[in-house]
Amino acid sequence: MTAQEGVAATADGNDATARAARGERLRLYLGGQASWYVSLGIQFVIFPFLVTQVLHEPASRLGIAQMSLMAPSLAFMLLGGTTADHGDVRRILIRVHLLAALPPLALAAVYLSGHLSYGFLIAYALAMGTLGAFAMPARDSALTRIAETGIQQAVTLAMGTQMGGQLVGMLFAACAAIVGAPGLLFFQFAMLLGGCWATTKLQPLPPAHTGSGESRFAQILDGIATARAHTIAFAVIGLNFAVGLFYVGSFMVVLPLMVRDVYHSTVSEFAVKFALINISFWGGTILATVALLKIGHIVRRGRVMMGAITSGLVILTLLSLTMPFPVLCLLCCLWGVGAGTTMTMGRTIVQLAAPPSHRARVLALYQLGFSGGAPIGSLIMGFLVGGLGIHAAVLVPAGVMAVILVLLFLSPIWHYRAEEA
Repeated sequence: MTAQEGVAATADGNDATARAARGERLRLYLGGQASWYVSLGIQFVIFPFLVTQVLHEPASRLGIAQMSLMAPSLAFMLLGGTTADHGDVRRILIRVHLLAALPPLALAAVYLSGHLSYGFLIAYALAMGTLGAFAMPARDSALTRIAETGIQQAVTLAMGTQMGGQLVGMLFAACAAIVGAPGLLFFQFAMLLGGCWATTKLQPLPPAHTGSGESRFAQILDGIATARAHTIAFAVIGLNFAVGLFYVGSFMVVLPLMVRDVYHSTVSEFAVKFALINISFWGGTILATVALLKIGHIVRRGRVMMGAITSGLVILTLLSLTMPFPVLCLLCCLWGVGAGTTMTMGRTIVQLAAPPSHRARVLALYQLGFSGGAPIGSLIMGFLVGGLGIHAAVLVPAGVMAVILVLLFLSPIWHYRAEEA
């Protein structure tokens, strides 16, 4: 072997070692992400089950409860992004997993004691929502550093893990009639501890830059200014807010009430039917993720995102009609395909547009658009359903979203071209 061949062989060996190390880091990262979203999938079903079937609360109170689950994002998401930009992301995720394991444990204990109340569910929702506001930007900002290359593929894998984890959690939640709500809450507790263990196996992820000495408020404002300076990122953030407000708010309030009031489900039937709806939706997001992985690099990500959001508008309009339950599940699956495409394209655009020094803050603003719009939408939909009825209420967000989509044809999203190959 010549000296040149020896150098090439050494370089290939080093490259293979680096790829293996990246792969191991990504697997641990995805393990922590999966545990969080399995827990979230359980919560997605068990929380409205407790509100509507155990406490028998009306539509307006369900809207308030769902809003409480997501409202902390409005207060803490940007602070969570600033904390992630200036702290060790691994340490933040470990602490968040440990703290998030406590509310399900407390809820199970209260349920078993026979003292479950609406106020305690609101307290649970606020605690989990606050911890999520710190977990999401930390996890999102860590992905680019862990993957290093092939960001669209890494984002797609992360989204697939997120959606698959939620689907698994919902499958477990469908067994509520068998194992009972406390059993599901204990399993949620165990999953969050498992995610904590996976995260401890990661190497430390200290901040990529030293702090500027500015106050947290000034750092938050700096993050907003940075997002505003990157036109495409800011446009996607605005569109994400509309999706959270008009789509997620409708999903969180209308579908549980449909299961209870339109399909006249008993207590035992509710958990199964609502889980089936969520499984259909998140199964659709997984189908979208698999398709995007096979397609690979997409140049016109903005147009694909807008097409997916348009499909959601059509499906939301169709929910104004009375239909057999299997047809509702099919529509939810198609809605999930559009949602999976929207989330993957939007997150990829923002990941690549945000500068490394501000990535967590810009991603937090992106997530705030989604999570911040959702509680407002849930509250509005709770009162709309109470005033107009389930079927008429969905036409209000559908009409507003149609106007927004027409305006977006003039936005940077429609003209965006990806340059990363």
